[in-house]
Amino acid sequence: MEDTTVLDENTKDGDSAESKPAESPDTSSKVAKTHKDVSRWEVYFPCPGPEDRHAIFIASFPPIVYFWPAILTFFFCGFAQRFDMISEGTLGWITMCMFAFNILVIVQDFDQKKFLIFVLVIATLGLLAWIINMKGFQFLKNAVTSLIELNPTLSTSAYFIFGAILLGLFCWGMLRPMFDYWKLEHNEFVHYIQPFGRDMSIPRSGSTVSKDIPDILEFILTLGGGSLVIRREGEVVATIPHIPFLGRRMKVIEKMLSEQRVTTYEH
Repeated sequence: MEDTTVLDENTKDGDSAESKPAESPDTSSKVAKTHKDVSRWEVYFPCPGPEDRHAIFIASFPPIVYFWPAILTFFFCGFAQRFDMISEGTLGWITMCMFAFNILVIVQDFDQKKFLIFVLVIATLGLLAWIINMKGFQFLKNAVTSLIELNPTLSTSAYFIFGAILLGLFCWGMLRPMFDYWKLEHNEFVHYIQPFGRDMSIPRSGSTVSKDIPDILEFILTLGGGSLVIRREGEVVATIPHIPFLGRRMKVIEKMLSEQRVTTYEH
């Protein structure tokens, strides 16, 4: 990525830089204020669009961020069982499958090739179950029937207790990005660990950033999330994993890092 110097004051086509009068300190201050204000809260909710930015905050989230489907499932099943909306066995299967899915997301990374194989395996098992049911292979049919007839159940209180425990851990994990985060600026990338301050700094010159998607399931659960990889002179110097909404953030990051400027702004 080539570094370019960008003037804060745009010029019209055909006008030369010499024809413009020198800016006074007051004018420069006003131009500097046109930068969009940034806040650490953007680690949770990125601002849309490639606005003119002097800094971008991002953070790595703990793996508990992927458990929001299980949390919703526990509470949904608790309410559904309390009001007799769905049978207990069906709710038990729904809960077990969703919890196993969330564990799978943590245990195994599915890149594009592995994810395709995983989908094909699920489709093959479904087709195999249909063939067994149609053709009547008695031994296999009895095995499948025995599995289906299992009746995993939890009490209503257990659903709410498990949901509350996971929700508490989820909220606790969401606090970490406010104290452990990165600040990307035009001239450097800084890692902060509060309350201790700067942990490390990577010069912008000679560095590049790229988006990496190590797991398709994580990408889906974090709504376009992934890892941000920082390279300097061809070597990986930092990897920031588990960043939600990274697809939306990359538009702003690419816009800011496509320009190299010295910015002055009031704190």
